[in-house]
Amino acid sequence: MRCPEIRDLLDPFLDDELAEETRTRVERHLLRCSECGFQVRTLEQTRALLRDAYPPVESSPAFREKMAARLDHAFRDILRPETNAPPNQRALSFPHIEE
Repeated sequence: MRCPEIRDLLDPFLDDELAEETRTRVERHLLRCSECGFQVRTLEQTRALLRDAYPPVESSPAFREKMAARLDHAFRDILRPETNAPPNQRALSFPHIEE
């Protein structure tokens, strides 16, 4: 992998969202490339500073209800109720494709 590809993968790498094979390739690259290694350490430090500066805040139930209603209203034309699911759970409608 080359540096531009690695840079695109740094956020998912730090979030532990990469497949094991891709993660291993990124780790190998970071061991060899000081520039990309510096970038990943900078991202880690920036994230740590932001976590310390802004502790997580739980949104209120009223806010969550209001946002759920707004999203439901905004996407009602493409959302459909999920079968065998709670009434507040939705799924995207996709056209049926015949094989």
